[in-house]
Amino acid sequence: MAKEGVSGPYLGERLSRRRFLRVAAAGASGLLLPLEAFGDDQVHDLRGRVSINGVPATTKSAVRPGDRIVTGSDGHFVFVMAKSDAVMVRSRSELVIERYEEQGLLRLVTGAIGAVFARGRPRRILAANVTAGIRGTGVYLETRGDGTYFCTCWGVVELASAQDPREREVITSTRHVPRLVSLQPRDGSRFLPAPFETHTDEEMDILMKCVGLRSPIVVPGGDQEK
Repeated sequence: MAKEGVSGPYLGERLSRRRFLRVAAAGASGLLLPLEAFGDDQVHDLRGRVSINGVPATTKSAVRPGDRIVTGSDGHFVFVMAKSDAVMVRSRSELVIERYEEQGLLRLVTGAIGAVFARGRPRRILAANVTAGIRGTGVYLETRGDGTYFCTCWGVVELASAQDPREREVITSTRHVPRLVSLQPRDGSRFLPAPFETHTDEEMDILMKCVGLRSPIVVPGGDQEK
């Protein structure tokens, strides 16, 4: 029987609802466009030190494939891509937007992100020791010294260990299924139960509001296209 995951030290700033009053009107349709087809008004929250490819970000910045986003100790960045996916980059984080065989690919180098993804087109997230296949999902993850904390807030995610890709777990969640993806196996598995921590239902709902929807945890059926 797997041991319970160990809590990590990362304490992200709590989001403020008033900073997210603007909702991407185009995202309300739920239309999922190619990653290159980014619309206007991508940035929904920008605080502290945030850079894109080494250049300070502004509220008018665009985020494109190949971009590297870095936040300082006071940085916080929320943006929409493809008019239907929203990403929150917390402080002391580094995130790269990449391409992967016609699929959107996010690579978390260090730090923590929350993200919501529209249904329809598969997405993928890479972290230090895990790959996650996304299928219309809300997720939160952060890098830690003993591995990666990964919470499937809702939807379906397939986790695969970077050390042994044959070691996989498919998670179907309606309300937060956290895992610590450990660097070393414990009791024969790298996927360990972990506590729900360092993110909130409100934060994930705010991300959904950025694309004109609601978290299905807060509003049942809120992730459905109108």
